[in-house]
Amino acid sequence: MADTKPGTPVALSAAAFKVSFTGSTHFDAYFSELSGITSEVEPVEYIAADSATGEPIMTKQFGKVKPPTVTLKRGVDGSGTIFGWHEMARNMVGAARLPGTLEILGHPESAGAERPVLATYYLHEAWPSKVEVGNLKAGASEIVLETVTFTCSKVTTTPL
Repeated sequence: MADTKPGTPVALSAAAFKVSFTGSTHFDAYFSELSGITSEVEPVEYIAADSATGEPIMTKQFGKVKPPTVTLKRGVDGSGTIFGWHEMARNMVGAARLPGTLEILGHPESAGAERPVLATYYLHEAWPSKVEVGNLKAGASEIVLETVTFTCSKVTTTPL
């Protein structure tokens, strides 16, 4: 049986993911899948010689910091908002970098209730670096999916 003491971390079960961006315009988008939030610091091998023995000493040091990415999937809604925003980034328009939030939404407690926010991530200077639509066959009954990768200057769990 799971430990239910107050303050004990519990694994999240998400019902949806909501991203909100503000800037020259404001928009919200809902997604059905979060493929991942990726943040990475590449390790670099550093080799030195021990000053007393001359033996090689190999250590791992902090290397290049890669910008964090957030990858989400949803059914295409036909609005073209994110694809238009991606075009701004392709044209290197500085206004394409927007602050935003990613909310992980839970299942409503009762019918008609709003979905509770389980966790919030703050996306700093985010822009859609990759947009992929579909893998669909004519005549198929599947939903057309849009996969969006947002690149950010940083992702935090508290606002700055």
